[in-house]
Amino acid sequence: MQIEQKEQLSSLMDGEFTHDHIVDEVSHNESLQSCWHRYHIVRDTMRGELHSCSLTLDISNQIAQAIASEDLYNPLTDQPNINATALPKAENLIWIHLKDFFAKVSQVGLAACVTLGIIAGVQYQQSQTDNVNGTPTLLNTVPVGVNIAPVGGIHQQNDQQLLEKRQYDKIRLLVQDYELQKRLNAH
Repeated sequence: MQIEQKEQLSSLMDGEFTHDHIVDEVSHNESLQSCWHRYHIVRDTMRGELHSCSLTLDISNQIAQAIASEDLYNPLTDQPNINATALPKAENLIWIHLKDFFAKVSQVGLAACVTLGIIAGVQYQQSQTDNVNGTPTLLNTVPVGVNIAPVGGIHQQNDQQLLEKRQYDKIRLLVQDYELQKRLNAH
């Protein structure tokens, strides 16, 4: 019966159905009223006459029904039972605290041993180089390949620096010669 009423409603909108009983049914039936409204929206959309004010989406009743039917307070099954949970004994608590204490003390002791080893190694290295050079060893904080001029602009080179520069130049020339030989023999 509902399908036949909708067909009559559609015919009425198109101007093909002239019986008055469908108008009485629409005025008393909310389902047919909403169908009448939807048909008008579809017709106006197809003709390009749809205005934004004609589209009203009222879903408040559906939301209210969904909220009313939903169970908000589900019982939690994963929760522990307070009565079934046994409290730890005082003896066990003491052992847990002692174990945590010894773990922290062993970490601090390990860090102290590593620090002591580093300090002893640096001091030993300094004493070895002091015996060889007669000058104290300083930690080298200058990056490799960077030359630094002393403060005041005075540049002094001793024999050691001159010797290192000559060795560096000699190695550089050997590498260049090797690259040149490699290119020549490749062809």
